[in-house]
Amino acid sequence: MTHSHERRFDAAKRAGLTSAERWVRWNPPHLLELAGLQEGQTALDLGSGPGFWTLPMADKVGPQGLVIALDVSPEMLEALAASNPPEHVRLLHGELPAIDLPDDSIDFIWAAFVFHEVEPPATLAAELRRVLRPGGRLAVLDWRPDAEGESGPPRPHRISPQQVEQFLAAAGFVTVQHPWKDADGYLLWAE
Repeated sequence: MTHSHERRFDAAKRAGLTSAERWVRWNPPHLLELAGLQEGQTALDLGSGPGFWTLPMADKVGPQGLVIALDVSPEMLEALAASNPPEHVRLLHGELPAIDLPDDSIDFIWAAFVFHEVEPPATLAAELRRVLRPGGRLAVLDWRPDAEGESGPPRPHRISPQQVEQFLAAAGFVTVQHPWKDADGYLLWAE
């Protein structure tokens, strides 16, 4: 059970992940606020890449918090390290769906554009439930299968919010909210 290589983002294209255009498109501070990230939390950026979400997460949790940036790609983690992240950012190399963290150790998990890449998604959902503390929150941002635009992964690789919700419910998440969507993507959070 490993990350499906055909679905995985190509690390050679990582420069585009931190572009100004992408910042304007996704507005990380706004979406992280909607998702409920709080100051002082221990947060996991799942599939962190070069830190597009990690650095705004670090700003939000502040120096009393911790952000763990997990990625399968050493090149992505090297790019993140080269950006000189704050001391309260920890880099973690790992192959999803396994998450090398203790049970009940994370307050907030940010899974941006990851669910559609991981096989099997049910195992990922169970791992997310395992590492999330009671009362913690998981936020999932991903591409809509019925998106209007052509950005993002191939449509057959995409996973609908309803499918994600089913995987999360089976893993033991009770509450799911859908605070945001647009023509191409959706955000949901679960507790």
